[in-house]
Amino acid sequence: MATAKRSIESSGKPRATNTGPSVKEVPLQIMVPKSVRRQVALLCADRSENIRTLVLRGLRSVGIQVSESELTDRRGRRRKD
Repeated sequence: MATAKRSIESSGKPRATNTGPSVKEVPLQIMVPKSVRRQVALLCADRSENIRTLVLRGLRSVGIQVSESELTDRRGRRRKD
């Protein structure tokens, strides 16, 4: 069994170890109740952002290091304002 390496700052919070444009992205999947999925979809529509951005903002709010550049929509579409 492989062990995962963690990079923790002296404050006890995870530290960003790979930031920048060349960071490899990997899938993160979870199963949630249908009612939660519906709430997420409504919140995303209300905020005009995608699920990825909403989840990254949530992870950042609990102390995970997420750079501002990671919060952009990477699908190449233009937003309707």
